[in-house]
Amino acid sequence: MTVFFRRTLCLVFLVLVAAPSGLAQTTRLSSVLDMAEFVDDWKISRQFTLDVANAMPADSYTFRPNPDEMTFGEQIVHIAIGNAFRFNQISGVQTPFPINLSKTPPSDKKSAIAMLEQSFDYVIAVLPQITPEELKRTWHIPSWKGRTDPGGRAMILNMFVHTAHHRAQCEVYLRAKGIKPPDYTF
Repeated sequence: MTVFFRRTLCLVFLVLVAAPSGLAQTTRLSSVLDMAEFVDDWKISRQFTLDVANAMPADSYTFRPNPDEMTFGEQIVHIAIGNAFRFNQISGVQTPFPINLSKTPPSDKKSAIAMLEQSFDYVIAVLPQITPEELKRTWHIPSWKGRTDPGGRAMILNMFVHTAHHRAQCEVYLRAKGIKPPDYTF
């Protein structure tokens, strides 16, 4: 039984059980996935994101589709810094590289991929160490439009989505350069 099929089956079961009783609207799920499943998802995201990063030739890491966009390399570094920064904020565990949000680190292919690998390894190591108290804590993040006061649970889910968002932008950059992105993996 594939992971996708198992998750779909679980979701259908939850809907069938919760919907008739009306609990779907009033009861908050403690978790959709358990920690081991979420760590596995981060491992898959790590590999897929690295595949996307590696698909772009080194001489095109400075490519941007228009002046308002980050370069491909800056997108990769942005994913890395975002993940390390937020997981450090939640857990307090030292990041694998220094983070200075006022200074842009190198975004050449070698540097960007090294930082990306380190950030994913950090997230995968830190995630199981996050305590229930850290998951419940509320954070004030004015730049997060629509949810400026997320709890730790929302933050770690948002970072998973954030990674997918910027990885998808990188896939568009690849297409703009005439490069077929790696097949979607989840």
